[in-house]
Amino acid sequence: MPTKTPKAAAPPKGRPPSVSIEPPPGPVTARTPVPITVKADAGLRWKWLPQDQSWDEDDAVTYTETLVDIPDVESIRDSTGGGGTYSVVFPRPGGYTVSATGLTADGTRVEADPVTVHVSAAGPPVFTWVAPADGALVELAPDGGSLEVVLTTTDDQFYPLTVDITQDGLTTTQQHSGPEYRKTVTLAPAPLGARQITVRCTDPDGGTSTQTRSVVGHDGAPPTVTLDAFDSEVTVTSLPWQVTLTGTTPGASSGVTGVRYTVVDGPEGDARNTAADGDWSTWRAEIPLPTTGTFDVTITATDSRAGTASASATITLHL
Repeated sequence: MPTKTPKAAAPPKGRPPSVSIEPPPGPVTARTPVPITVKADAGLRWKWLPQDQSWDEDDAVTYTETLVDIPDVESIRDSTGGGGTYSVVFPRPGGYTVSATGLTADGTRVEADPVTVHVSAAGPPVFTWVAPADGALVELAPDGGSLEVVLTTTDDQFYPLTVDITQDGLTTTQQHSGPEYRKTVTLAPAPLGARQITVRCTDPDGGTSTQTRSVVGHDGAPPTVTLDAFDSEVTVTSLPWQVTLTGTTPGASSGVTGVRYTVVDGPEGDARNTAADGDWSTWRAEIPLPTTGTFDVTITATDSRAGTASASATITLHL
């Protein structure tokens, strides 16, 4: 009688091939090399060994290549197959998707579940404050004045940045994604003089940088000039006689740059700045009058915008 081939028992349960991605351990910082590991599991299949009347385990596939792709960062093609650990540098902060594929000898593609890697900035946001310059002059009308805040940033920042600008107790907030940020802000009409503007930039991870500058609010109207009390009639003992007039201006708040005196049919010249901070808020005019008689004197203050204001005096000299 012919020999019968024994019937094989059912094989044990196998395991399909798989590819997995291990993200870098710990925090990831832009521009710093980090490891990304791809593991390629060949899986498990069983083959029947008639001579032994048993099942023997074997790899389900044979890997010939490993592909790793990180859009906008790097594409890796590893011809050794079976996965590996690869050094990757993320150029900028943000979220990156890592995908991996194992190619097998029979042409099968085994795909890994994609992994998202969060990359932080190496430090807090960095920005350059272009305008206004520290100490810049701002003309203030009755309804206030405006200035343009200009910032620049580099492409390695973690965008979008949240930009907060605070002035006069008010804060405006906008998103910024580089490389240049411009925002016109309004200053209240008062107080005149120096006041602060603060810019704060915050990245999506909460990293924050702050800079503060001062601008000087000037009265946008023409300057004023005021004479102190003086003797309008003077008895002199000799000629020429020097008459001294003093007075005030708004000084820095109105941008005064000089004070002059002019005598009708007589001398003219510059007054002297006597303000402690040199802003022409007080002045002194020493006027040489050559003869006796009545003289009409005009004091004129000029500001940085060429605006002028005048005050008049009449002085009579007697022997």
